[in-house]
Amino acid sequence: MKKWIVASVVLCTLFIGGYALNVESGAQKENTKVYTLFLSRGYGSAGEAPEAPLTNEELLSRLQSECPGIEFITKDMSLSKISPEEVYRELQERKDIDGALIIGTTRHYKLAFTGLPTIVVYNLFEWMNIPYKLYTTGKEDESVLVGGRTYKNGRILTAQLDRRQVCSPSKREAMFKDLVYKIKLIQAVKKLKESRILVVAPHAYLAEVDYQGDRDKNFPEDYNETYIRELKESLGVELVMVKPEEFYQAYRDADRREAEKTAQKWIKEAKEVTAAKSEIVKTAKAYLAFEALREKYGGNAVSTHLRSLTGSEKLEDRFWPGLGLECGFKIRGIQAVCQNYANILVAQMMGYFLTGRPSMLGDLMIDTENSVDILTHCGAPINPYGDERRIPYIIRTHAESPVKDTQEPGSSAGLQVEWPVGEPVTFWKVYVLHKKIGIHTGKIVDGHSLYGNLDDIMCRTKLVAEVDARKVQKHFSPDEYGIHRNATLGDLREKIKDFAVLIGFEVMEEDR
Repeated sequence: MKKWIVASVVLCTLFIGGYALNVESGAQKENTKVYTLFLSRGYGSAGEAPEAPLTNEELLSRLQSECPGIEFITKDMSLSKISPEEVYRELQERKDIDGALIIGTTRHYKLAFTGLPTIVVYNLFEWMNIPYKLYTTGKEDESVLVGGRTYKNGRILTAQLDRRQVCSPSKREAMFKDLVYKIKLIQAVKKLKESRILVVAPHAYLAEVDYQGDRDKNFPEDYNETYIRELKESLGVELVMVKPEEFYQAYRDADRREAEKTAQKWIKEAKEVTAAKSEIVKTAKAYLAFEALREKYGGNAVSTHLRSLTGSEKLEDRFWPGLGLECGFKIRGIQAVCQNYANILVAQMMGYFLTGRPSMLGDLMIDTENSVDILTHCGAPINPYGDERRIPYIIRTHAESPVKDTQEPGSSAGLQVEWPVGEPVTFWKVYVLHKKIGIHTGKIVDGHSLYGNLDDIMCRTKLVAEVDARKVQKHFSPDEYGIHRNATLGDLREKIKDFAVLIGFEVMEEDR
Protein backbone atom coordinates (compact mmCIF):
# COMPACT_ATOMS: atom_id res chain seq x y z
CA MET A 1 0.00 0.00 0.00
CA LYS A 2 1.36 3.41 -0.95
CA LYS A 3 2.34 5.45 2.07
CA TRP A 4 2.59 9.25 2.09
CA ILE A 5 3.98 11.35 4.88
CA VAL A 6 3.22 15.07 4.73
CA ALA A 7 4.79 17.21 7.42
CA SER A 8 3.93 20.87 7.92
CA VAL A 9 5.23 23.36 10.42
CA VAL A 10 4.26 26.96 11.09
CA LEU A 11 6.79 29.66 10.20
CA CYS A 12 7.87 31.93 13.01
CA THR A 13 11.40 33.01 12.14
CA LEU A 14 14.11 31.74 9.82
CA PHE A 15 17.26 30.46 11.49
CA ILE A 16 20.51 29.63 9.72
CA GLY A 17 23.78 29.44 11.59
CA GLY A 18 22.08 30.37 14.86
CA TYR A 19 20.65 33.72 13.76
CA ALA A 20 17.02 34.79 13.45
CA LEU A 21 15.54 36.45 10.39
CA ASN A 22 13.86 39.67 11.43
CA VAL A 23 10.30 39.62 10.11
CA GLU A 24 10.63 43.21 8.93
CA SER A 25 13.06 42.10 6.23
CA GLY A 26 10.12 40.56 4.38
CA ALA A 27 8.96 37.41 6.13
CA GLN A 28 8.80 34.19 4.17
CA LYS A 29 5.45 34.23 2.39
CA GLU A 30 4.80 30.51 2.84
CA ASN A 31 6.58 27.42 4.04
CA THR A 32 9.53 26.13 2.05
CA LYS A 33 8.44 22.88 0.41
CA VAL A 34 11.12 20.18 0.32
CA TYR A 35 10.27 17.00 -1.58
CA THR A 36 11.74 14.28 0.63
CA LEU A 37 12.38 10.81 -0.76
CA PHE A 38 13.35 7.90 1.48
CA LEU A 39 14.94 5.23 -0.71
CA SER A 40 15.45 2.60 2.01
CA ARG A 41 15.04 1.89 5.71
CA GLY A 42 18.37 3.64 6.34
CA TYR A 43 20.80 0.72 6.35
CA GLY A 44 22.07 -2.03 4.08
CA SER A 45 20.48 -5.46 3.91
CA ALA A 46 23.63 -7.57 4.23
CA GLY A 47 24.92 -8.73 7.62
CA GLU A 48 23.15 -8.31 10.93
CA ALA A 49 20.24 -5.93 11.22
CA PRO A 50 20.94 -2.93 13.51
CA GLU A 51 19.71 -3.15 17.07
CA ALA A 52 18.22 0.35 17.30
CA PRO A 53 18.25 2.10 13.93
CA LEU A 54 17.04 5.64 13.42
CA THR A 55 13.87 4.96 11.46
CA ASN A 56 12.54 7.09 8.64
CA GLU A 57 9.67 8.25 10.83
CA GLU A 58 12.06 9.21 13.66
CA LEU A 59 14.39 11.04 11.29
CA LEU A 60 11.48 12.94 9.77
CA SER A 61 10.25 13.92 13.21
CA ARG A 62 13.68 15.27 14.17
CA LEU A 63 13.93 17.25 10.93
CA GLN A 64 10.49 18.75 11.50
CA SER A 65 11.55 19.86 14.96
CA GLU A 66 14.82 21.43 13.79
CA CYS A 67 13.56 23.06 10.59
CA PRO A 68 10.74 25.54 11.33
CA GLY A 69 9.17 27.00 8.22
CA ILE A 70 9.88 23.88 6.14
CA GLU A 71 7.21 21.50 4.87
CA PHE A 72 8.58 18.03 4.08
CA ILE A 73 6.49 16.50 1.29
CA THR A 74 7.61 12.94 1.78
CA LYS A 75 7.51 9.62 -0.05
CA ASP A 76 8.94 6.42 1.38
CA MET A 77 10.02 3.96 -1.30
CA SER A 78 10.82 1.32 1.33
CA LEU A 79 7.10 1.05 2.07
CA SER A 80 5.59 1.28 -1.40
CA LYS A 81 6.23 0.52 -5.04
CA ILE A 82 6.77 4.05 -6.26
CA SER A 83 8.74 4.04 -9.50
CA PRO A 84 11.80 6.31 -9.92
CA GLU A 85 10.23 7.52 -13.18
CA GLU A 86 7.13 8.66 -11.30
CA VAL A 87 9.23 10.53 -8.77
CA TYR A 88 11.41 12.13 -11.46
CA ARG A 89 8.37 13.27 -13.41
CA GLU A 90 6.77 14.77 -10.33
CA LEU A 91 9.94 16.62 -9.38
CA GLN A 92 10.11 18.09 -12.86
CA GLU A 93 6.45 19.00 -13.19
CA ARG A 94 5.47 20.33 -9.78
CA LYS A 95 5.92 24.09 -9.57
CA ASP A 96 5.39 24.38 -5.81
CA ILE A 97 8.52 22.45 -4.81
CA ASP A 98 11.48 24.51 -3.58
CA GLY A 99 14.03 21.72 -3.22
CA ALA A 100 14.62 17.99 -2.95
CA LEU A 101 16.01 15.78 -0.20
CA ILE A 102 17.04 12.28 -1.32
CA ILE A 103 17.93 9.97 1.56
CA GLY A 104 19.72 6.75 0.64
CA THR A 105 21.51 5.36 -2.40
CA THR A 106 20.06 4.93 -5.87
CA ARG A 107 21.36 3.96 -9.28
CA HIS A 108 18.81 6.29 -10.86
CA TYR A 109 21.14 9.29 -10.86
CA LYS A 110 18.62 11.41 -12.74
CA LEU A 111 16.63 11.90 -9.52
CA ALA A 112 19.26 14.40 -8.36
CA PHE A 113 19.38 16.28 -11.68
CA THR A 114 16.04 18.06 -11.78
CA GLY A 115 17.35 21.64 -11.58
CA LEU A 116 16.04 21.93 -8.02
CA PRO A 117 18.33 22.63 -5.07
CA THR A 118 18.99 19.05 -3.96
CA ILE A 119 20.61 17.32 -1.00
CA VAL A 120 21.62 13.67 -1.35
CA VAL A 121 22.19 11.81 1.93
CA TYR A 122 24.34 8.70 2.29
CA ASN A 123 23.31 6.36 5.12
CA LEU A 124 26.51 5.00 6.61
CA PHE A 125 27.02 1.26 5.91
CA GLU A 126 24.74 1.17 2.89
CA TRP A 127 26.26 0.19 -0.44
CA MET A 128 27.88 3.33 -1.79
CA ASN A 129 26.36 3.73 -5.25
CA ILE A 130 26.62 7.51 -5.01
CA PRO A 131 28.46 9.30 -7.88
CA TYR A 132 30.04 12.07 -5.83
CA LYS A 133 32.21 13.28 -8.69
CA LEU A 134 29.22 13.52 -11.03
CA TYR A 135 27.21 15.37 -8.39
CA THR A 136 30.08 17.79 -7.78
CA THR A 137 31.27 18.42 -11.34
CA GLY A 138 28.44 17.22 -13.59
CA LYS A 139 30.96 15.06 -15.48
CA GLU A 140 32.05 11.47 -15.84
CA ASP A 141 35.11 11.85 -18.05
CA GLU A 142 36.31 8.24 -18.08
CA SER A 143 33.21 6.09 -17.78
CA VAL A 144 33.66 2.44 -18.72
CA LEU A 145 29.91 2.03 -19.07
CA VAL A 146 28.20 3.38 -22.18
CA GLY A 147 24.74 4.79 -22.83
CA GLY A 148 22.75 6.56 -20.20
CA ARG A 149 21.97 10.23 -19.93
CA THR A 150 23.86 13.49 -20.16
CA TYR A 151 23.34 15.15 -16.82
CA LYS A 152 22.96 18.92 -16.57
CA ASN A 153 21.56 21.46 -14.14
CA GLY A 154 22.84 19.67 -11.08
CA ARG A 155 22.53 21.78 -7.93
CA ILE A 156 23.54 19.10 -5.51
CA LEU A 157 24.99 19.03 -2.01
CA THR A 158 25.72 15.81 -0.18
CA ALA A 159 25.44 14.81 3.47
CA GLN A 160 25.86 11.69 5.60
CA LEU A 161 23.92 10.10 8.46
CA ASP A 162 24.62 7.25 10.88
CA ARG A 163 21.24 5.54 10.84
CA ARG A 164 22.62 2.38 12.48
CA GLN A 165 23.80 4.60 15.38
CA VAL A 166 27.18 2.93 15.66
CA CYS A 167 29.35 6.07 15.71
CA SER A 168 29.96 8.13 18.83
CA PRO A 169 27.03 10.38 19.83
CA SER A 170 29.06 13.49 18.98
CA LYS A 171 29.77 12.25 15.45
CA ARG A 172 26.13 11.28 14.89
CA GLU A 173 24.99 14.70 16.04
CA ALA A 174 27.54 16.46 13.82
CA MET A 175 26.21 14.59 10.79
CA PHE A 176 22.62 15.49 11.65
CA LYS A 177 23.44 19.16 12.24
CA ASP A 178 25.22 19.32 8.89
CA LEU A 179 22.10 17.98 7.17
CA VAL A 180 19.87 20.49 8.96
CA TYR A 181 22.19 23.32 7.94
CA LYS A 182 22.03 22.26 4.29
CA ILE A 183 18.24 21.90 4.33
CA LYS A 184 18.01 25.44 5.66
CA LEU A 185 20.08 26.63 2.72
CA ILE A 186 17.11 25.66 0.54
CA GLN A 187 15.01 27.88 2.78
CA ALA A 188 17.41 30.75 2.15
CA VAL A 189 17.21 30.17 -1.61
CA LYS A 190 13.43 30.49 -1.40
CA LYS A 191 13.73 33.66 0.67
CA LEU A 192 15.94 35.18 -2.01
CA LYS A 193 13.44 34.21 -4.72
CA GLU A 194 10.71 36.07 -2.86
CA SER A 195 12.75 39.29 -2.63
CA ARG A 196 11.96 42.63 -4.23
CA ILE A 197 14.47 45.47 -4.29
CA LEU A 198 13.25 49.06 -4.32
CA VAL A 199 15.52 51.00 -6.69
CA VAL A 200 15.58 54.83 -6.61
CA ALA A 201 18.45 56.30 -8.63
CA PRO A 202 19.04 59.04 -11.21
CA HIS A 203 21.56 57.26 -13.46
CA ALA A 204 20.83 55.81 -16.88
CA TYR A 205 22.42 52.45 -16.09
CA LEU A 206 22.24 50.19 -13.07
CA ALA A 207 25.52 50.15 -11.12
CA GLU A 208 26.88 52.82 -13.43
CA VAL A 209 29.28 54.20 -10.83
CA ASP A 210 30.62 50.77 -9.89
CA TYR A 211 32.21 50.06 -13.27
CA GLN A 212 34.77 52.85 -13.27
CA GLY A 213 37.18 51.21 -15.69
CA ASP A 214 38.33 51.95 -19.22
CA ARG A 215 36.86 55.27 -20.41
CA ASP A 216 36.82 54.00 -23.99
CA LYS A 217 34.24 51.35 -23.06
CA ASN A 218 30.49 51.81 -22.76
CA PHE A 219 27.51 49.95 -21.36
CA PRO A 220 25.55 47.99 -23.97
CA GLU A 221 22.24 49.68 -24.73
CA ASP A 222 20.21 46.76 -23.40
CA TYR A 223 22.25 46.44 -20.19
CA ASN A 224 19.45 47.31 -17.76
CA GLU A 225 16.92 45.03 -19.45
CA THR A 226 19.43 42.18 -19.62
CA TYR A 227 20.47 42.55 -16.00
CA ILE A 228 16.90 42.76 -14.68
CA ARG A 229 15.91 39.67 -16.68
CA GLU A 230 18.95 37.63 -15.63
CA LEU A 231 18.50 38.56 -11.98
CA LYS A 232 14.89 37.43 -12.04
CA GLU A 233 15.54 34.23 -14.00
CA SER A 234 18.61 33.07 -12.08
CA LEU A 235 17.81 34.13 -8.52
CA GLY A 236 14.16 35.15 -8.59
CA VAL A 237 14.94 38.65 -7.30
CA GLU A 238 12.82 41.45 -8.73
CA LEU A 239 13.93 45.06 -9.15
CA VAL A 240 11.19 47.66 -8.68
CA MET A 241 12.29 50.88 -10.39
CA VAL A 242 10.96 54.11 -8.90
CA LYS A 243 11.66 57.54 -10.38
CA PRO A 244 13.47 60.08 -8.16
CA GLU A 245 10.48 62.44 -8.43
CA GLU A 246 8.44 60.01 -6.39
CA PHE A 247 11.07 60.11 -3.65
CA TYR A 248 11.08 63.92 -3.68
CA GLN A 249 7.33 63.87 -3.05
CA ALA A 250 7.67 61.23 -0.33
CA TYR A 251 10.30 63.41 1.32
CA ARG A 252 7.96 66.41 1.29
CA ASP A 253 5.22 64.21 2.81
CA ALA A 254 7.41 62.72 5.55
CA ASP A 255 6.59 63.72 9.13
CA ARG A 256 9.12 66.27 10.38
CA ARG A 257 8.46 65.47 14.03
CA GLU A 258 8.98 61.75 13.43
CA ALA A 259 12.22 62.58 11.63
CA GLU A 260 13.43 64.64 14.59
CA LYS A 261 12.57 61.80 16.95
CA THR A 262 14.46 59.31 14.77
CA ALA A 263 17.47 61.60 14.44
CA GLN A 264 17.58 62.13 18.19
CA LYS A 265 17.73 58.36 18.72
CA TRP A 266 20.70 58.05 16.37
CA ILE A 267 22.43 60.97 18.09
CA LYS A 268 21.82 59.57 21.57
CA GLU A 269 23.29 56.16 20.66
CA ALA A 270 26.38 57.60 18.95
CA LYS A 271 29.76 57.71 20.64
CA GLU A 272 30.27 61.22 19.29
CA VAL A 273 28.51 63.64 16.93
CA THR A 274 30.24 66.38 14.93
CA ALA A 275 27.68 66.74 12.10
CA ALA A 276 24.96 69.38 12.32
CA LYS A 277 21.75 68.16 13.92
CA SER A 278 19.75 69.78 11.12
CA GLU A 279 21.61 67.62 8.58
CA ILE A 280 20.95 64.47 10.61
CA VAL A 281 17.24 65.34 10.71
CA LYS A 282 17.26 65.74 6.91
CA THR A 283 18.77 62.27 6.59
CA ALA A 284 16.19 60.85 8.99
CA LYS A 285 13.37 62.42 6.98
CA ALA A 286 14.84 60.90 3.81
CA TYR A 287 14.94 57.51 5.55
CA LEU A 288 11.23 57.86 6.34
CA ALA A 289 10.59 58.67 2.67
CA PHE A 290 12.44 55.54 1.53
CA GLU A 291 10.48 53.52 4.08
CA ALA A 292 7.19 54.83 2.73
CA LEU A 293 8.19 53.82 -0.81
CA ARG A 294 9.42 50.43 0.36
CA GLU A 295 6.08 49.72 1.98
CA LYS A 296 4.17 51.03 -1.02
CA TYR A 297 5.96 48.73 -3.46
CA GLY A 298 6.36 45.72 -1.19
CA GLY A 299 10.15 45.65 -1.21
CA ASN A 300 12.34 43.95 1.39
CA ALA A 301 15.54 45.77 0.36
CA VAL A 302 16.47 49.28 -0.79
CA SER A 303 19.00 50.47 -3.38
CA THR A 304 19.46 54.18 -4.03
CA HIS A 305 21.99 56.62 -5.40
CA LEU A 306 20.17 59.88 -4.69
CA ARG A 307 22.20 62.87 -3.59
CA SER A 308 19.49 65.55 -3.62
CA LEU A 309 16.30 65.89 -1.61
CA THR A 310 14.53 67.89 -4.31
CA GLY A 311 16.32 67.27 -7.61
CA SER A 312 17.75 70.77 -7.58
CA GLU A 313 21.42 71.66 -7.88
CA LYS A 314 21.30 73.67 -4.66
CA LEU A 315 23.94 72.86 -2.07
CA GLU A 316 21.44 73.05 0.79
CA ASP A 317 19.44 70.21 -0.80
CA ARG A 318 22.42 67.86 -0.93
CA PHE A 319 22.37 64.76 1.26
CA TRP A 320 23.82 61.27 1.49
CA PRO A 321 21.43 58.53 2.68
CA GLY A 322 23.90 56.10 4.32
CA LEU A 323 23.25 57.05 7.96
CA GLY A 324 19.54 56.30 7.56
CA LEU A 325 20.15 53.03 5.74
CA GLU A 326 22.59 51.71 8.37
CA CYS A 327 20.91 52.99 11.55
CA GLY A 328 17.37 52.77 10.21
CA PHE A 329 16.95 49.84 7.85
CA LYS A 330 19.72 47.41 8.73
CA ILE A 331 19.02 47.23 12.45
CA ARG A 332 15.51 46.10 11.39
CA GLY A 333 16.85 43.35 9.14
CA ILE A 334 16.20 45.27 5.90
CA GLN A 335 19.29 45.35 3.69
CA ALA A 336 20.04 48.62 1.91
CA VAL A 337 22.87 50.27 -0.04
CA CYS A 338 23.51 53.96 -0.62
CA GLN A 339 24.87 53.38 -4.13
CA ASN A 340 22.76 51.58 -6.68
CA TYR A 341 24.66 48.30 -7.01
CA ALA A 342 22.34 45.32 -7.24
CA ASN A 343 25.30 42.89 -7.25
CA ILE A 344 26.33 44.27 -3.88
CA LEU A 345 22.82 44.32 -2.44
CA VAL A 346 22.04 40.77 -3.56
CA ALA A 347 25.20 39.63 -1.75
CA GLN A 348 24.10 41.53 1.35
CA MET A 349 20.72 39.81 1.22
CA MET A 350 22.35 36.41 0.79
CA GLY A 351 24.66 37.12 3.70
CA TYR A 352 21.76 38.11 5.90
CA PHE A 353 19.66 35.08 4.96
CA LEU A 354 22.65 32.81 5.65
CA THR A 355 23.90 34.32 8.90
CA GLY A 356 21.58 37.06 10.13
CA ARG A 357 24.46 39.55 9.75
CA PRO A 358 24.35 42.76 7.70
CA SER A 359 27.30 43.71 5.48
CA MET A 360 29.31 46.80 4.61
CA LEU A 361 29.45 48.21 1.09
CA GLY A 362 32.75 49.87 0.27
CA ASP A 363 35.40 50.79 -2.28
CA LEU A 364 38.07 48.09 -2.21
CA MET A 365 41.75 49.05 -2.11
CA ILE A 366 44.52 46.47 -1.97
CA ASP A 367 47.84 47.20 -0.25
CA THR A 368 50.29 44.45 -1.21
CA GLU A 369 53.16 45.81 0.92
CA ASN A 370 51.13 45.57 4.13
CA SER A 371 49.17 42.59 2.75
CA VAL A 372 45.78 44.09 3.61
CA ASP A 373 42.45 44.98 2.08
CA ILE A 374 41.09 48.45 2.82
CA LEU A 375 37.34 48.81 2.41
CA THR A 376 36.25 52.40 2.76
CA HIS A 377 32.85 54.17 2.77
CA CYS A 378 30.94 56.74 4.81
CA GLY A 379 28.95 54.10 6.60
CA ALA A 380 28.81 50.52 7.83
CA PRO A 381 26.37 48.45 9.88
CA ILE A 382 26.44 49.27 13.57
CA ASN A 383 25.14 45.75 14.28
CA PRO A 384 27.60 43.60 12.30
CA TYR A 385 27.09 40.62 14.62
CA GLY A 386 23.44 40.49 13.64
CA ASP A 387 22.14 40.57 17.19
CA GLU A 388 21.55 43.22 19.86
CA ARG A 389 25.22 44.16 20.09
CA ARG A 390 26.19 47.57 18.70
CA ILE A 391 29.69 48.76 17.87
CA PRO A 392 30.72 52.38 18.54
CA TYR A 393 30.02 54.93 15.83
CA ILE A 394 30.61 58.64 15.26
CA ILE A 395 28.26 60.78 13.17
CA ARG A 396 30.49 63.09 11.14
CA THR A 397 29.86 65.19 8.07
CA HIS A 398 29.99 63.29 4.81
CA ALA A 399 33.47 63.07 3.28
CA GLU A 400 32.20 63.84 -0.24
CA SER A 401 30.35 67.02 0.73
CA PRO A 402 31.95 70.19 -0.65
CA VAL A 403 31.37 71.77 2.79
CA LYS A 404 32.45 68.83 4.93
CA ASP A 405 33.73 69.49 8.45
CA THR A 406 31.36 72.44 8.79
CA GLN A 407 27.84 72.92 10.16
CA GLU A 408 26.59 74.38 6.86
CA PRO A 409 23.58 73.11 4.91
CA GLY A 410 24.67 70.34 2.54
CA SER A 411 27.45 69.10 4.84
CA SER A 412 25.20 66.09 5.41
CA ALA A 413 26.06 63.14 7.69
CA GLY A 414 28.36 60.14 7.42
CA LEU A 415 29.13 57.27 9.77
CA GLN A 416 32.55 56.46 11.15
CA VAL A 417 32.42 52.90 12.48
CA GLU A 418 35.27 51.02 14.16
CA TRP A 419 35.18 47.37 13.17
CA PRO A 420 36.24 44.87 15.88
CA VAL A 421 39.93 44.01 15.56
CA GLY A 422 40.86 40.32 15.48
CA GLU A 423 37.59 39.09 13.97
CA PRO A 424 37.49 37.04 10.75
CA VAL A 425 35.83 38.81 7.82
CA THR A 426 34.61 37.83 4.36
CA PHE A 427 35.01 40.07 1.31
CA TRP A 428 32.65 39.10 -1.51
CA LYS A 429 30.27 40.06 -4.25
CA VAL A 430 27.69 38.43 -6.52
CA TYR A 431 28.12 38.82 -10.29
CA VAL A 432 24.68 38.12 -11.74
CA LEU A 433 25.60 38.38 -15.42
CA HIS A 434 28.62 36.10 -14.94
CA LYS A 435 26.73 33.71 -12.61
CA LYS A 436 29.69 33.93 -10.26
CA ILE A 437 30.43 34.84 -6.67
CA GLY A 438 33.86 36.29 -5.93
CA ILE A 439 35.14 35.72 -2.40
CA HIS A 440 38.16 35.94 -0.16
CA THR A 441 38.62 36.06 3.59
CA GLY A 442 40.88 37.77 6.12
CA LYS A 443 41.22 39.00 9.68
CA ILE A 444 40.45 42.56 10.80
CA VAL A 445 43.46 44.56 11.99
CA ASP A 446 43.94 48.01 13.49
CA GLY A 447 44.41 50.25 10.47
CA HIS A 448 45.74 53.07 12.66
CA SER A 449 48.83 50.95 13.35
CA LEU A 450 49.58 50.87 9.63
CA TYR A 451 48.55 54.34 8.44
CA GLY A 452 48.82 57.80 9.93
CA ASN A 453 45.82 60.19 9.98
CA LEU A 454 43.62 57.31 8.81
CA ASP A 455 40.33 58.81 10.02
CA ASP A 456 40.60 61.77 7.66
CA ILE A 457 41.70 59.89 4.54
CA MET A 458 38.95 59.50 1.97
CA CYS A 459 35.71 58.04 3.40
CA ARG A 460 34.79 58.04 7.09
CA THR A 461 34.80 54.28 7.78
CA LYS A 462 37.72 51.99 6.98
CA LEU A 463 37.71 48.24 7.39
CA VAL A 464 41.31 47.05 7.21
CA ALA A 465 41.97 43.31 7.12
CA GLU A 466 44.98 41.08 6.66
CA VAL A 467 44.55 39.02 3.46
CA ASP A 468 46.70 37.35 0.81
CA ALA A 469 46.81 40.66 -1.02
CA ARG A 470 48.95 39.66 -4.00
CA LYS A 471 46.61 36.84 -4.96
CA VAL A 472 43.53 39.00 -4.44
CA GLN A 473 45.00 41.77 -6.58
CA LYS A 474 45.36 39.42 -9.56
CA HIS A 475 41.56 39.07 -9.69
CA PHE A 476 40.84 42.81 -9.49
CA SER A 477 39.27 44.00 -12.75
CA PRO A 478 36.95 47.07 -12.74
CA ASP A 479 35.49 46.36 -16.20
CA GLU A 480 34.50 42.83 -15.15
CA TYR A 481 33.79 43.06 -11.44
CA GLY A 482 33.50 46.75 -10.52
CA ILE A 483 35.44 48.56 -7.80
CA HIS A 484 33.17 47.90 -4.80
CA ARG A 485 32.85 44.90 -2.49
CA ASN A 486 30.92 43.66 0.53
CA ALA A 487 32.41 42.81 3.88
CA THR A 488 30.57 40.51 6.30
CA LEU A 489 31.82 39.62 9.76
CA GLY A 490 32.91 36.00 10.03
CA ASP A 491 34.46 33.43 7.69
CA LEU A 492 31.55 32.63 5.37
CA ARG A 493 33.57 30.87 2.68
CA GLU A 494 32.03 27.40 3.05
CA LYS A 495 28.48 28.72 3.55
CA ILE A 496 28.74 30.82 0.40
CA LYS A 497 30.25 27.95 -1.58
CA ASP A 498 27.42 25.63 -0.50
CA PHE A 499 24.81 28.27 -1.29
CA ALA A 500 26.38 28.88 -4.71
CA VAL A 501 25.90 25.21 -5.58
CA LEU A 502 22.17 25.41 -4.86
CA ILE A 503 21.68 28.53 -7.01
CA GLY A 504 23.88 27.27 -9.86
CA PHE A 505 26.63 29.89 -9.50
CA GLU A 506 30.38 29.39 -9.77
CA VAL A 507 32.60 30.51 -6.89
CA MET A 508 35.81 32.42 -7.64
CA GLU A 509 38.10 32.13 -4.61
CA GLU A 510 40.24 35.20 -5.12
CA ASP A 511 42.88 34.29 -2.53
CA ARG A 512 43.52 30.70 -3.73
